[in-house]
Amino acid sequence: MKPIAILDNLSFTYSEAVEPALTEVNLTIYSGQFLAITGPSGCGKSTLALCLAGFIPHAYPGEMNGAIRIQGKDSRDYPNGGLSGIVGLVQQDPEAQLCTLTVEDEVAFGPENLCLPPAQIRERVQQALFAVGAENLLGRKVHTLSGGEKQRIAIASVLALSPLLLILDEPTANLDPASTKEVLETLDQLRQQSRASIVVIEHRLQRLAGIADELIQMDKGKIISRGNLEQLQQRYLPAPSIRKPAPEPGAKAMPKIVRGNKAPFLTVDSLSVGYEGTTVLSGVSFSAYPGETVALMGDNGSGKTTLLLALLGLLPLRNGSIHIGGKDITKTKAARRARKLGLVFQNPNHQLFENTVLKEALLPSSFLSRETPEQTESRLQKLLVDFELESYQHVNPFCLSFGEKRRLTLVSVLAYTPPILILDEPIVGQDSRRLDFLLTALDKHQARGGITFFVCHEPEVVASCCQRVLFLGEGKLLIDARVEAAWRQLAWLGRNEYIPRLAF
Repeated sequence: MKPIAILDNLSFTYSEAVEPALTEVNLTIYSGQFLAITGPSGCGKSTLALCLAGFIPHAYPGEMNGAIRIQGKDSRDYPNGGLSGIVGLVQQDPEAQLCTLTVEDEVAFGPENLCLPPAQIRERVQQALFAVGAENLLGRKVHTLSGGEKQRIAIASVLALSPLLLILDEPTANLDPASTKEVLETLDQLRQQSRASIVVIEHRLQRLAGIADELIQMDKGKIISRGNLEQLQQRYLPAPSIRKPAPEPGAKAMPKIVRGNKAPFLTVDSLSVGYEGTTVLSGVSFSAYPGETVALMGDNGSGKTTLLLALLGLLPLRNGSIHIGGKDITKTKAARRARKLGLVFQNPNHQLFENTVLKEALLPSSFLSRETPEQTESRLQKLLVDFELESYQHVNPFCLSFGEKRRLTLVSVLAYTPPILILDEPIVGQDSRRLDFLLTALDKHQARGGITFFVCHEPEVVASCCQRVLFLGEGKLLIDARVEAAWRQLAWLGRNEYIPRLAF
């Protein structure tokens, strides 16, 4: 096979960084090869992708040693942007690469910059949208799309360039199960039909079993192991089993969730909400009780994030009411709701404001905590240790990896202990061990009688930590049931992709 890219003793250190992001990486990528790359959050995977795409060294300041040769030519010798049409990169944060106002313009942007004929551009746009199952999004404005829909458009915009080497950094992270299957099948067909090389960076490797040729594992900026498909299938990262930690000294035992005649802490009645004249959700009603962890599930664009934003008051209701602790908060401003509702956004970059990790982690508590500053900082320091962020306290948050940013935004909310946590796909960017950090924190929140709403597309994770499932579709709440009953109802609806493999 002919090599498309060769990395020769590649090392890279970002400006002002203490440790190198990559150290003496050697790798050859051949035409038609499908590589899977995995490793802990912050181990250098995304930096490797930026190097292959030519963004490093052109767009990121730092010291680069060794060489990257694309089609036999040193990447330094390509002009800035000169690898467009040869190498395509779908970044971990899809919003970071969306730069136009409409879906059609976004997908056409790359081919237009290659100066292709208009008829060929239109054909590529249609083919790329069809490939990712997003033809129904044609005509939509980009800012109205859900996170998963934006991810599909980001993938389509790169597919439209027909690159010889396609790199995707957690491409299915925000996708629903059906879209995940569709996108991975598209990638497999692409490499078989066009001999394009595919590199996929992932944590949940079971998705790639049967597709990827080789697994590369990284840690601390180095390639530490390589394996074939059989080894990949044996080594994939399973969903964690549910853990019920022993109570801390002096803490009460974990409460059983028994509703009986107990009043709900949160009640949503006949909620309707939408954007720009379009109704996204209507007639949604449910209640949540102390000590419940509730999964929000549904296809991309079904309204999961819309529901979370409405709960916090960031989107006005068209109809309905919201009560917390028996008090109507429907007209209460978001700033006041935030004392009881702690929201972690789907995109952590939307939630970062300060110039150090420590300041960022303390920021919500400075406005919302009812404890003394000493109590808050003591809790915060423990959280930074628990989430492996203590060594970054004086680092700019925007220098963190995407997974580390997600953990930071979660820590900043946990620090002021709101009774209700609202988490929008918090497991994205987390390896199996870091996922355990999150689920342990949710166990402790539940033990205190806290409520968690948890948007998640991973049924095994939902089965491991949630008691109820709210499943959205067609603008409605289709299922509101205990987890085991929800799996049965989803099976009856024919939505088996949302059911854990060992559910029955």
